[in-house]
Amino acid sequence: MCTRSSFFGAVPAFAILSIGACTDRAASERATDRPSTDLPAPTHTPVPGGGPSTAAQFPTASAHAGAALTYRIIDAPNGTFGYAILSDGELLIQQTNMPGQPGVEGCRTKADAEKLAELVIGKIRHGEMPPTVSNEELKNLGLKL
Repeated sequence: MCTRSSFFGAVPAFAILSIGACTDRAASERATDRPSTDLPAPTHTPVPGGGPSTAAQFPTASAHAGAALTYRIIDAPNGTFGYAILSDGELLIQQTNMPGQPGVEGCRTKADAEKLAELVIGKIRHGEMPPTVSNEELKNLGLKL
C-alpha cells in the first residue's frame, strides 16, 4: 500500500490516491491531444566564471554585408522616438531607448532618431556587430543626454 503525507495532516490514503489518479489520467489525455514538441535544448555561450550566458546572440555583420539596410522611426515611451533597423525588410534591431543611457526614453526628436539610426547602419556596414554607441558618439551627433 502506498502512503502519502500532506501538510493538511492525516488524510486517508485512498483520497490522495484517487485525486492523484484523476490528475495523472487528465494529464495523459491532454498530452495525447497535441503533437509532440521535441525541441533541441537551448545552447549557451560560455562566459568567464563558468556560468551559461543568457545574452542575446547577434548575427555576424557579414550576414548583412550584401543586404539592403534601412530604418524606420518608431514611437518610444513618453513622446520620444526610437528606430528599427531592417535588413532586406526583416527586423534586425529595434531600439526604443537612448543607447547606453539609463531609463526608457528615446530620442527627443524624429531627426535625432534618424541621425542615430544612420550611425548604427554605418557601423553594421563597417562590420561592427552588435553596433554599440558611445556617449561621445551621441554628443558628436548633437544628442542631449
